[in-house]
Amino acid sequence: MRYSSFSFTSSQQCSFKRCETSHPLESTELVEEEPLAISIHDISYAVMMVTPINLDAFVVGFARSEGLIKHISDIRDLDIQRTQTPPGIDSIAINLTLSPRQFAQFKQKRHTHLGATGCGLCGIESLTQAIPTLATLPPCHAIEATALITLRTRLSEFQILGNKTGAVHGALLLSPNGDPLVCMEDIGRHNALDKVIGYALQQNINLQDHSVLMSSRCSTELVQKAVRVGLSRLIHLASPSTLAVKLAQHYGLTLIHLPKQDAPRVYASSIPLKDSNDE
Repeated sequence: MRYSSFSFTSSQQCSFKRCETSHPLESTELVEEEPLAISIHDISYAVMMVTPINLDAFVVGFARSEGLIKHISDIRDLDIQRTQTPPGIDSIAINLTLSPRQFAQFKQKRHTHLGATGCGLCGIESLTQAIPTLATLPPCHAIEATALITLRTRLSEFQILGNKTGAVHGALLLSPNGDPLVCMEDIGRHNALDKVIGYALQQNINLQDHSVLMSSRCSTELVQKAVRVGLSRLIHLASPSTLAVKLAQHYGLTLIHLPKQDAPRVYASSIPLKDSNDE
C-alpha cells in the first residue's frame, strides 16, 4: 500500500492547540477537530469530524469496519491531502484506491453518507443498512474479574490527549493476556475504535481474544464494528445501550461495563466471567 501527498501527525505528537482566555495569565489546551472527507476512487463516500492524528490507521480501520476491505492488501493506494473549507477551516481529503475486486463490490452497494462527531449512522438509507447481518463470533477465553478492576484507572495512563485537554475519547487495545498494545484517541468514539482496528490490520494482529477498553458508553455502532472485525471483547467505562447489549448477546461479543465503584458488569459473553478465586 502506498501513502502519498501528506505528512500526517504521528502517534507521538499531540493534536491540540493552546487557546488564550480572557485572563492574561490563563490559557487552556483544546483538542483539535477537523472535517475529513473520504472518497473511493475519487467517488465521495463519507465526511467525518476527526482529531487529525493517526489518520492512516483511522482510514484503514474505517474501511475495514465499513466492510469496504477485508485485508490490508485490499488498499492499493491511500492519498491524504490537506485542504481548506470556508471560512478558512483546515480540512483533510483522503482518497482510497481499492483492489479491483473490492472496488467492484463497492460500486454494487455504493451509497454516500454523512457522519458527524458522535454519530455513526447518519445517511444510512434503510433499516437493513443500519442493522446488517454479521457472522457470529467464536467463543473467547474467560477473563479474570481482578484484572478488570484495575483497567478503569489504567486507561488514563495511556491517554496523552485526554490528560491534556479532556473531551476526547480513548480506545486501548489489550492482548489476550491483558497487556496494553496501543491507545488511540479521537474526539469521536467511533473514530477511536476505527484507529485501533486500522492499527491491528496494519500490524497483522488477529483480534480474536483481544479486548478494547473505551472511555465512552457502548453504542450499537461500536458493537457492529467489533463484530465485523472479529474483536472478542468491548470493555467500557460507561453503561451500554439496550440495543448494544442485545446485539452483543446475539453475536457472542463479550460486553463489559466498569462502573466507578461497583463490581464489573458483564452484559454479554460467550464465556462466563472467571472468578480469580476459582481453581
